[in-house]
Amino acid sequence: MTRPPLLSLLACLLLEAGFGHGAATADTPDAFTVKPFASIHPLPGSAWTSWIGNTFGGNGGENGFGYWVQNGADEIEVTPDGTVFAGVGWDEAGRCAGLYKNGVPNRVLLKVIGDTESAWGWGTGNNALATNGRFLYIANTGKRLLRFRWTPGSLDSAMFEKQVPLPDKAVGLTATATTLAVVYPNAVEWRKTADFSVIRRQAVSGARDAGFASDGSLWVLAGHRIRRYTASGAATPTVVPGLQAPSALSFAPNGALLVCDNGPRQQVLYFDVTKTPRLVKTFGIKGGLASGIPGEVTPTKLFALAGAGADVQGNLYVAMSFGNGPNGNLFLRSFTPKGALRWEAHNTSFVDTYGFDPQADGAVVFGRTVRYDLSLARRKPGTEATLRAVTVNPLKDPKDDRLSHGCSVILRHLAGKKVMFTIGQYAGGYRIFTFPGKGFTAKQVAHIGGSEQWAWDVDSTGAIWHGDAPGNTLRRYAFKGWNANGSPNYDWTHPQTWPWPQGWSLIRRIAWDAASDTLFLCGYLTGDRVESWGIVGATLRRYDGWMKGKPTLRWSMPTPHDGNTDPKEGPLSASSLSIAGEYLFFGMVKPTNGKQYVHVFRQSDAGYVGSISPGPSVGSNAGWLDMPYSMQAFRRANGEYLILVEEDFRGKNLLYRWT
Repeated sequence: MTRPPLLSLLACLLLEAGFGHGAATADTPDAFTVKPFASIHPLPGSAWTSWIGNTFGGNGGENGFGYWVQNGADEIEVTPDGTVFAGVGWDEAGRCAGLYKNGVPNRVLLKVIGDTESAWGWGTGNNALATNGRFLYIANTGKRLLRFRWTPGSLDSAMFEKQVPLPDKAVGLTATATTLAVVYPNAVEWRKTADFSVIRRQAVSGARDAGFASDGSLWVLAGHRIRRYTASGAATPTVVPGLQAPSALSFAPNGALLVCDNGPRQQVLYFDVTKTPRLVKTFGIKGGLASGIPGEVTPTKLFALAGAGADVQGNLYVAMSFGNGPNGNLFLRSFTPKGALRWEAHNTSFVDTYGFDPQADGAVVFGRTVRYDLSLARRKPGTEATLRAVTVNPLKDPKDDRLSHGCSVILRHLAGKKVMFTIGQYAGGYRIFTFPGKGFTAKQVAHIGGSEQWAWDVDSTGAIWHGDAPGNTLRRYAFKGWNANGSPNYDWTHPQTWPWPQGWSLIRRIAWDAASDTLFLCGYLTGDRVESWGIVGATLRRYDGWMKGKPTLRWSMPTPHDGNTDPKEGPLSASSLSIAGEYLFFGMVKPTNGKQYVHVFRQSDAGYVGSISPGPSVGSNAGWLDMPYSMQAFRRANGEYLILVEEDFRGKNLLYRWT
C-alpha cells in the first residue's frame, strides 16, 4: 500500500483525535494507569528538522510543486543544452517525468490537463519519454501518448498540449523533429510528430529501447542486440559488437552511439557508426560497484545503468536505477568530456526507514540499499549525510529482496561482526544479512517470519523477539554465536516462550531493553477498539524484571492517536514506536491539524514530553507513515537524540535532531 499525497485535514480537537482514549486497569497492585495528555506542545530544548536519502529536502511548494529527486528512472533523454528528462511509472509525490539541469530539478511538475487518471502523477507515470527541441513527449502507463510544449532549458515552462491513445503500454520512445518511434515489447510504431498519426508498425521481438541517428535511421535495442532500420523502415544487417547486457541506447549530438552495458563491465560504451559500428571509447571503471572496495561509492563506479546521453558540449549524463519503478532508487550523474564529475543528484528512499549503526554514535546510517556517513557537527539541514556505499549487488544477486521491496533496517554488532535485519511494509519477520569479505556488500543468510505477524524486535544482544507468535505467545530467539558458514546461529525450533500477559487481546509491538530488563508491549487490551492494519494499537504497557522471572507491570498508557477524520477509520494510533535513552517516541500515521507529528514520552512514568513535526527546511511537508517500523530513534553519547522517520511523499527520511 502506498499513501496518496499529503492532503489538508480539517482541524480537530485533541481529544477528538484520540488522545482521550481510556487505558484498561492495570493487572497488578503496583501498576498505575497514565492519564492522556491534554494538548500538544513543542519539545523542550533545541529541536530541528534535517533529512537524508535525497539531494533535496522537498521544499518549494505544496502538492504539485517543489524540489526533490524522483523515486527512480526507467528511461532518460538528454537535450542539447544538458537538461535531463527522466521518467518513472510511480513517484510518490507525482514527479514521474522530472527535468534536471545543473543538478537541480524542476519545481513545477508536469501535469495532464483533463484526463489525469490514466496514470499516476497527474497522468504522467511512464516507462518511456522523449524530446525534440520545443516538445516533450511521454508514453504513459495508461496507454496514452502525451505532448508538452516547453522552452528548452527552462525547467518550469512545460505546458500540456494533447494526447492520443496507444494500443499497448510503451517501453521506449524517441523522437526527431518529424518522427516519433514508440517502442512496445514486441513492436515498433513510427508516428508523425505533427498529428501522432501512424506511419508504419513493424514487429521487433523483445524490443526495449530505440534512438534515431542523424541520417534518420532507427536503432532498436531488442534483447541483447541492437538492430538498425533505415529511415524507410527496412531492416539492415548492421551489428553492434561486444555487448554483454545492453540496457539503453541514445545518440550524442556528435553522432556517436551511446550504449549502457549493464553486464559485468558496467560501463557506457561509445560507438562510431559512420560505417561499420566500432567501439571507440568506454566510460566508467570496469566492474562498477564490484571493483576496488566492493560497494564503495566513487564517481566513476557505474551500476544499475538505466540510461545515458550527452549534450552539445560533450558532457555525459548517466542514470542509475535498480528497476521495479519507485523501489529502484535513482542516481543521476553528469561528467565533463574528460570524465570529471560535474554534479550528482539521488534518491535512495521509497517505503524505507533507515537504521543507525549502534557503534558509530549516530554517525553511520544504513538504508535498504545504501550506507551514509553523517558529519553531525554540520548544522545546516541536509548537509550531514555523505553517500558512502551501495550495499546491494544486482549482478551477483539479482533476486535480492531489497532490489524490489522497501523495508526498515536494524543494525547490530554480534560477536565482532555487523548484521543487518530488514522488515517490510507488512512486517512478517526479518531477513538477516551479513557483510562477508572485503567491502560493503550485504548478503542475505537467513529469514524468519510469516504473514499477519506485526510485533518484532531485535534487542541489543542480537536476540529476536516475536510478540504475536502462534498460540498467543511471546517468543525470544537468542543469538548463539556464528556458524561455520558465516551466518548467525539462532535455534529457530526452540525459542524461549511466554504466554501473553493478562489483559491482552492483540499484541502489535514488542521491545525489550537489556540494560534495565524492561519489556514493552503495545497493542489492544480486551475491550479496546481494533484499528487499521499494521499500527501499534491502543495501549502500551511497561513490565519490569521480565527476564528475571518475576515481571511487574509498572504502568499502562493509552497511545496517542492522530487527527484522521476518515469516518470509516477514525483517529489512528501510531505507525511506529521507538525507544531510546530515557524516552518513548511515537510516529503518527496521518496529520493532526495539518502536522505530521512525532510525540515523545518519558520511559519512567509515560509522561508527555513534547512533539515535533517537519520544519521549514523540508517545506513542512511529509506524507503518511504506513510502515509498521517507520521510525528509529537513537541517543548519542553527548545526549543528543536523532530520530529517523520514513518520508515517502518526497523520497527521503526526515532526521530530527533534539537536545
